[in-house]
Amino acid sequence: LTRDAGGVGVDFGLLADVCVGHNAYDVTLDAYFDQAAWAALPALPPRALRGAGRLVKLVASEEGVLRAAALPPAGLESLVRWGPEPSEPGEPVALTVDNNSCAGYAWLLHADEAVVAADCAALHELQAAGRLFDVDSASGAES
Repeated sequence: LTRDAGGVGVDFGLLADVCVGHNAYDVTLDAYFDQAAWAALPALPPRALRGAGRLVKLVASEEGVLRAAALPPAGLESLVRWGPEPSEPGEPVALTVDNNSCAGYAWLLHADEAVVAADCAALHELQAAGRLFDVDSASGAES
Protein backbone atom coordinates (compact mmCIF):
# COMPACT_ATOMS: atom_id res chain seq x y z
CA LEU A 1 0.00 0.00 0.00
CA THR A 2 1.44 3.34 -1.07
CA ARG A 3 0.69 6.19 1.27
CA ASP A 4 0.86 9.21 -0.98
CA ALA A 5 1.72 12.68 0.32
CA GLY A 6 1.69 14.56 -2.94
CA GLY A 7 4.21 12.44 -4.81
CA VAL A 8 3.94 8.94 -6.16
CA GLY A 9 5.08 6.42 -3.57
CA VAL A 10 5.79 8.89 -0.75
CA ASP A 11 5.15 7.29 2.64
CA PHE A 12 3.35 9.77 4.87
CA GLY A 13 1.98 6.96 7.04
CA LEU A 14 5.16 6.74 9.12
CA LEU A 15 4.71 10.32 10.34
CA ALA A 16 1.03 9.77 11.14
CA ASP A 17 1.71 6.45 12.90
CA VAL A 18 4.32 8.01 15.18
CA CYS A 19 2.69 11.38 15.81
CA VAL A 20 -1.01 10.38 15.95
CA GLY A 21 -0.88 6.64 16.65
CA HIS A 22 -2.47 5.51 13.39
CA ASN A 23 -2.91 6.63 9.79
CA ALA A 24 -5.89 7.06 7.50
CA TYR A 25 -4.84 4.30 5.11
CA ASP A 26 -4.57 1.53 7.67
CA VAL A 27 -7.71 2.54 9.57
CA THR A 28 -9.69 2.61 6.32
CA LEU A 29 -8.61 -0.97 5.68
CA ASP A 30 -9.51 -1.81 9.29
CA ALA A 31 -13.00 -0.38 8.77
CA TYR A 32 -13.59 -2.90 5.99
CA PHE A 33 -11.52 -5.90 7.00
CA ASP A 34 -10.74 -5.84 10.74
CA GLN A 35 -13.74 -4.85 12.84
CA ALA A 36 -11.90 -5.41 16.14
CA ALA A 37 -9.09 -3.01 15.15
CA TRP A 38 -11.66 -0.50 13.87
CA ALA A 39 -13.64 -0.68 17.13
CA ALA A 40 -10.46 -0.17 19.17
CA LEU A 41 -9.73 3.23 17.57
CA PRO A 42 -10.41 6.27 19.73
CA ALA A 43 -13.58 8.19 18.85
CA LEU A 44 -11.68 11.50 18.71
CA PRO A 45 -8.18 12.48 17.62
CA PRO A 46 -5.62 12.83 20.41
CA ARG A 47 -5.59 16.16 22.27
CA ALA A 48 -1.83 16.37 21.71
CA LEU A 49 0.47 14.74 19.23
CA ARG A 50 2.77 11.97 20.48
CA GLY A 51 5.75 13.56 18.75
CA ALA A 52 6.74 16.05 16.08
CA GLY A 53 7.26 15.17 12.45
CA ARG A 54 7.79 16.74 9.06
CA LEU A 55 8.05 15.41 5.54
CA VAL A 56 10.56 17.71 3.87
CA LYS A 57 10.71 17.91 0.09
CA LEU A 58 14.31 18.12 -1.07
CA VAL A 59 15.27 20.83 -3.54
CA ALA A 60 18.00 20.62 -6.17
CA SER A 61 19.19 24.20 -6.64
CA GLU A 62 21.40 23.37 -9.60
CA GLU A 63 21.30 20.84 -12.41
CA GLY A 64 24.02 18.58 -13.76
CA VAL A 65 25.38 15.16 -12.89
CA LEU A 66 25.74 13.84 -9.36
CA ARG A 67 29.45 13.52 -8.51
CA ALA A 68 29.08 11.65 -5.21
CA ALA A 69 26.39 9.67 -3.44
CA ALA A 70 23.69 11.87 -1.90
CA LEU A 71 24.28 10.91 1.71
CA PRO A 72 22.18 12.28 4.58
CA PRO A 73 23.63 15.44 6.10
CA ALA A 74 25.43 14.88 9.39
CA GLY A 75 24.01 16.17 12.64
CA LEU A 76 20.28 15.93 11.92
CA GLU A 77 19.00 14.39 15.15
CA SER A 78 15.43 13.93 13.91
CA LEU A 79 16.22 12.41 10.50
CA VAL A 80 14.72 8.91 10.36
CA ARG A 81 14.54 8.31 6.62
CA TRP A 82 16.51 9.81 3.72
CA GLY A 83 15.18 9.47 0.18
CA PRO A 84 17.02 11.66 -2.31
CA GLU A 85 16.36 11.26 -6.02
CA PRO A 86 18.94 11.10 -7.54
CA SER A 87 21.15 9.29 -5.06
CA GLU A 88 24.02 7.61 -6.93
CA PRO A 89 27.05 9.14 -8.68
CA GLY A 90 26.55 9.67 -12.41
CA GLU A 91 22.80 10.15 -12.15
CA PRO A 92 21.37 13.34 -13.67
CA VAL A 93 20.17 16.04 -11.29
CA ALA A 94 17.27 18.13 -12.56
CA LEU A 95 16.62 21.61 -11.20
CA THR A 96 13.67 21.70 -8.80
CA VAL A 97 11.13 24.14 -10.22
CA ASP A 98 7.86 22.99 -8.57
CA ASN A 99 6.39 20.36 -6.22
CA ASN A 100 6.50 17.68 -8.90
CA SER A 101 10.20 18.14 -9.60
CA CYS A 102 11.41 17.84 -6.02
CA ALA A 103 14.65 15.92 -5.53
CA GLY A 104 13.34 13.46 -2.97
CA TYR A 105 12.22 13.55 0.65
CA ALA A 106 13.54 13.60 4.21
CA TRP A 107 11.41 12.26 7.06
CA LEU A 108 11.99 14.06 10.38
CA LEU A 109 10.61 12.67 13.66
CA HIS A 110 11.42 13.56 17.28
CA ALA A 111 9.70 14.03 20.62
CA ASP A 112 10.78 17.69 20.63
CA GLU A 113 9.30 19.98 17.95
CA ALA A 114 12.27 22.36 18.36
CA VAL A 115 14.66 19.60 17.21
CA VAL A 116 12.51 18.90 14.14
CA ALA A 117 12.28 22.63 13.34
CA ALA A 118 16.05 23.08 13.66
CA ASP A 119 16.75 20.09 11.41
CA CYS A 120 14.24 21.32 8.85
CA ALA A 121 15.90 24.76 8.87
CA ALA A 122 19.32 23.12 8.44
CA LEU A 123 18.05 21.20 5.39
CA HIS A 124 16.63 24.40 3.90
CA GLU A 125 19.97 26.18 4.44
CA LEU A 126 21.86 23.37 2.69
CA GLN A 127 19.41 23.44 -0.20
CA ALA A 128 19.57 27.23 -0.59
CA ALA A 129 23.37 27.12 -0.60
CA GLY A 130 23.43 24.32 -3.18
CA ARG A 131 25.21 21.97 -0.76
CA LEU A 132 22.62 19.21 -0.52
CA PHE A 133 23.89 17.51 -3.70
CA ASP A 134 27.44 17.40 -5.09
CA VAL A 135 26.66 18.33 -8.69
CA ASP A 136 28.92 18.74 -11.71
CA SER A 137 26.93 21.56 -13.30
CA ALA A 138 29.26 21.71 -16.33
CA SER A 139 27.93 18.32 -17.47
CA GLY A 140 24.30 19.49 -17.67
CA ALA A 141 21.37 17.32 -16.71
CA GLU A 142 19.78 14.97 -19.18
CA SER A 143 16.05 15.15 -19.81
